[in-house]
Amino acid sequence: MGQFHFAVPSDSTQLLKQTLWKDAYICGIEGVPWECKNSVKGGVLSISRPVDTSGKLYLTCPTKGLGYRTLSTCSLMPQEQPHLLYLELARGSCYRAREQSSNWERAGLSLGDRFPELVARGTSQFLDAAEARSDLQECSRHALQAIATLEQAIADLGESFALQSIAYRKQREPQLGTLLAGSVIPPSPTRSALSARFQKAFNCAAVRLNWGTIESDAGRFEFEASDRTIQWCVERGIRVLAGPLIDFRKQLMPPWMYLIEDNFDSFVQSITQYTQRVVERYRGSVQLWNCAAGLNTPGPIALDDEQVMRLAVAVLQTVRRIDPNTPAIISFDQPFGEYLAKHRDGISALHFADALARSGLGMAGVGLDVRLNYSSDATLPRSALDFGQMIDRWATLGMPMLVQLTIPGGCGEDEKAMSKQSPLITGTNRLELSANQLRTAGPIVRTLLAKHVVHGIVWDGWADNEPHVQSHSGVIDSLGVPRPMLDYFERLRHELLT
Repeated sequence: MGQFHFAVPSDSTQLLKQTLWKDAYICGIEGVPWECKNSVKGGVLSISRPVDTSGKLYLTCPTKGLGYRTLSTCSLMPQEQPHLLYLELARGSCYRAREQSSNWERAGLSLGDRFPELVARGTSQFLDAAEARSDLQECSRHALQAIATLEQAIADLGESFALQSIAYRKQREPQLGTLLAGSVIPPSPTRSALSARFQKAFNCAAVRLNWGTIESDAGRFEFEASDRTIQWCVERGIRVLAGPLIDFRKQLMPPWMYLIEDNFDSFVQSITQYTQRVVERYRGSVQLWNCAAGLNTPGPIALDDEQVMRLAVAVLQTVRRIDPNTPAIISFDQPFGEYLAKHRDGISALHFADALARSGLGMAGVGLDVRLNYSSDATLPRSALDFGQMIDRWATLGMPMLVQLTIPGGCGEDEKAMSKQSPLITGTNRLELSANQLRTAGPIVRTLLAKHVVHGIVWDGWADNEPHVQSHSGVIDSLGVPRPMLDYFERLRHELLT
């Protein structure tokens, strides 16, 4: 068994408590997290995994000026002598900033005015930390300064890439063909006082046709709310992305599912019957079917790899059989794969997608579900640069992508949310929390728009004063007041999109 130990100075114990050390993991050269067991004792963070080989540590920390960020070390060997935690994280930030900027500069990217100064200062601070490694406290102080500076440089580098890439795309496409969708739970947004702004902000609607909502009683289907939303979209010429039809989270599955959870064949039969009814009803009004989401992560029913594949194939085949002319996709949760660090039998999202893509079932693309700044069942907070690199890895499948983003703009109780994960960000200033949603989302959205392979971006949350899936995710808050995110989407739609 490979064990990694990381020393933390005594005066940083509180800072370590603020990190998400329980979610830390070791990742090998292939980029897939290993199952890890983590502990903190006597100022040492210890992480063990089943294999005794080198790897990179990924740890989510509060970073000055940026909020939470998932930092990584360079490749390290497991050893009994503890590595110096903040020194190694600073080394990783220094390497990522310098290596990526060098590659992009050779490819023709113009670096921002601030970037060279930030990298030079951050590198100097890292060298100061390295020289002071015999004094753990002093070393960590310099390393934390280096991390803050270098992560700012990485943010600046990611912004330079996004803006220049979008400008290049604009030279070739006066208006980008990227879909920008708002995700709604029917009958929303038809009854919203701000429904006209939905049309200004989004060029299509992602209509959630949740199994648990439409078939809340076994065999009885309630389509009235969904009919209203889809008809509203059709009348206004708004394209409809339907689904996910099956979202494999407990809160979104039917309450009667316990009756069939021990009989996999009955479970699959119920899902395919529901899928058939929905597709037959809305065929011709839908421009894309999102067949299923979250099958790669642990759900309310324990399934093995073969059963997960059978379930995905059954839903996809049903959609393709009934509506062969409309594209159909499968969505994958937590595309960085963090969940694999906690689940021995977890399925790698990328490998699962690759198997489906090669199956010949006619899957038209892949969906990536990204929930950020939530305390559980979510993607760990990362820079826009990290998101760009993740998209490049998924691009090796050679398929178009639809990326769904969910980022909270508030905190505390959210009575109308179906999935009530707590946001990482807390506070009492409603305006500041709303502004933080845009600060987090803006760089990521621009990075996604810079990628040709990303054909669509879905914002999972319209209004917090109406039923919605994820806590505080709306571009309208619980009081019915628009958040800055809505203004931002309207500007993007006007300036860049069709």
